[in-house]
Amino acid sequence: MVELTEIKEENDVPTQTTQNGSIIDDAKPTEEQLKQENEEEEDDDSDFEDDFNENETFMERLYALKDIVPPKQRINICNAFNLTTSFIKTAFSKTGNITWILTTSALLLGVPLSLSILAEQQLIEMEKTFDLQKDANEILVGDSNAAPAK
Repeated sequence: MVELTEIKEENDVPTQTTQNGSIIDDAKPTEEQLKQENEEEEDDDSDFEDDFNENETFMERLYALKDIVPPKQRINICNAFNLTTSFIKTAFSKTGNITWILTTSALLLGVPLSLSILAEQQLIEMEKTFDLQKDANEILVGDSNAAPAK
């Protein structure tokens, strides 16, 4: 069985009617109304103080939000979070694998290649120095042979 009760709003202002039927607003609240309002405000403050716990941790507050968010929306948020984390994990994993492949390939192929190029350059420089020494010896030998012939 359902029981209906009437709830009066707090904003209702008491009104009075005159003999001719016109309505007079009583804009000034009575002392009793002021006392009731002050008591309600004090009750509101005490309710807030009762609900506030300074020792409450962040996780406890986060867990309390569970009751506020509807289950369907929580499932959607959870699925989005799981999808994002799995995407990030996969991206970092693939990036790490590609980086490993590139660095090992560069080391296995690049280092021997650079060493052979360096050795070839050294060989070319040695040949140039030998050619310069040969030319210098020929000039010296040519000068010594040419001088006695005069």
